[in-house]
Formats: sequence, structure tokens, C-alpha cells
Amino acid sequence: MKFKNWKWIFTGSCLFLGILLLFKVRSILGPFFLAFVLAYLLNPLVEGLERHRIGRNSSIAIVFTLIIVVFVAIFFLILPTIYNELSKLAVILPKMIQSVGERIDGFREQFKATGLPSRVALVLDQHLGQGEVVMADRLNRFLVYLPNALSAVTVYILSPVIAIYLLADWKALREGFFRIVPQRSRMEWRRLWQDINHVIRLFARGNLVVAVIVGILVGVGVKLVGMEYALLIGLICGIFDLIPYFGPVIGAVPSILLALTKSPAMAFKVALVILIVQQLEGNVISPKLMGDSVGLHPLGVVFAILAGGEIAGFWGMFLAVPLAAVVRVVFNHIYFRLVSTKV
Repeated sequence: MKFKNWKWIFTGSCLFLGILLLFKVRSILGPFFLAFVLAYLLNPLVEGLERHRIGRNSSIAIVFTLIIVVFVAIFFLILPTIYNELSKLAVILPKMIQSVGERIDGFREQFKATGLPSRVALVLDQHLGQGEVVMADRLNRFLVYLPNALSAVTVYILSPVIAIYLLADWKALREGFFRIVPQRSRMEWRRLWQDINHVIRLFARGNLVVAVIVGILVGVGVKLVGMEYALLIGLICGIFDLIPYFGPVIGAVPSILLALTKSPAMAFKVALVILIVQQLEGNVISPKLMGDSVGLHPLGVVFAILAGGEIAGFWGMFLAVPLAAVVRVVFNHIYFRLVSTKV
């Protein structure tokens, strides 16, 4: 057997064993994945400081010092408020559900008194009952899941430490990756990496900034109209705003349900605040900060989000658009290579 064939067998075997190992230890990969994302997003800041003649280690130290200051401020100023809001909500949740049930029962009595045909009234009554159960179940699940999700964040405490090591060796790791690629294809791989890098950075940076602005505006807005849990609602809307098109709607549903437990008028006010902020985002904030950051047709974005949600739920919807943008870049490179080779 030729040496070249042995080389491919060896490479394929190593790749298979590596994938198998990663599959076996997949439960501990989360912190490493988050560390890579952090290093990837922070590397431009580090390189920007390096351009001002600051050493790489010093640049990393400056960036992470600023991050630590921000996180300490969040820990002492925001997390206690969120915890108090969740605790208070968990205590009064049964009363809220009972109040919503009483309102639905009152609505049932009203439409029964309108003289609707008995079959129509029965169908409406059944669907209202089902809606009440579903709404209570979803609200309960959300309130149970959120504190658990916040506590699970502690598992990722090692991610910043791993990110520091990745940033310190980022250039060496990048060059090591390109050395794996055959010499004749190295320049092409570098161009592909640069294009992918450009698209992901634009999307991530723009989306994160827009989501933070939306979360702050919604939180301040619902606070001004007198709604409790303003910080929690702002956080929900900001997180879900990371999902294009569908995210604002998904984030608005639990927010309006929370407001509905107080009064229908408050639910209307909260819905109006969210609608105004989303109009600002769609017409002012996003065009200014993002533009056409991923170069995908709106129909392609919608398809990618729906497909991602079908495959992997929330995380699938969250990662669908940047992954689709990467696939588009790779497809374009392959297509132009085939065309140029043919010519």
C-alpha cells in the first residue's frame, strides 16, 4: 500500500477517534466552547491594544480587568435584584394563577350569557380551559427553569480562565491550524477563514449590542408604566432578541403573561412598550449598527431559524443565522473554485 494511502488512513483514524472522544466527554465541553467563543470575540480588542504597542499579555490583562469590573458590578447591582424578583414571583405565583383562572371563569360566564349555541359554547369553554392549563404550565416551567439556569452558570466559571490561555496562544494556535493544511491550499484556506471571521464578527458584535440596547429600553419602559419585574422582563426580551425575527415575539409572550397576572391594562401597556422598542430596533437601531451583516436573504434567515429550532430548540434558533452565513461563505468559495478550475 502506498505511503499516501497510509497517511489518509492515519488521518481518518485520528479524526474518528477524536470525534468519538469528544462525544464521550460532551457533558464537559460547554465551558471549553464558551471559552473559545470568549477568546474569539475578545481577540480583536487584545490585538487593538497590541497595535498601540502594548504587550499581548498586558493587553489580555487589561481586557479581563475591565470584564471583571463589569461582572462585579453586575453581580452586586443586578443579580440580587433578579433573585429578589424571582423569589417574590415564586411566592405569589399560586395567587397569580388563581387570579387568571378567575378572570377566565368570568369570561366563560359572560360568553355563556350571550346566548351562543350550546355546541359553540362548549367548544369555546373547552379551549379556554385548555388555554388556562397550558398558560399556567408554561409560566410554572419558566419560573422553575430560570433559577436553575442561573445556578447552572456556575459550571462555566472556568471558561474565562481557559479563554485567557487561548488568547495567550491564539496566534500560535491559528498558525498551527494552517500548518495542518497542505501548502498549496494554505492561502485559499486563509482567505476562507478571513471571510468567515468577518461575517461572524459583524453578526456577533452587532447582535449583542442591539440585544443589550433592546433589553435596557424594554426594562426602563415597563418600569415607567409601573410594571414590577422590570429587570426580569428586560433581561428576557434582551436575551430572546438575539434570535432574528422570531426572538422579539418569543420574548414578548412571557413578559405579557407576567403583566397579565397583574391586570389586562398592564399587559396592554407592557405590550405597547415592547412594540415601540421593537419598532425602534427595526427602523433605527439595527440598520445603524448592523446593516446586512450576514448577507443572507430574509427568506434564508427565516428558513435557517425554523430549521435550527426544529433540530436543536432554542440554541438551534440562536446559532442558526451565523451558521447559515458560514455555510454561504463556504459554498461561495467552493463554487468559485470549481468555476475557476473549469475555466
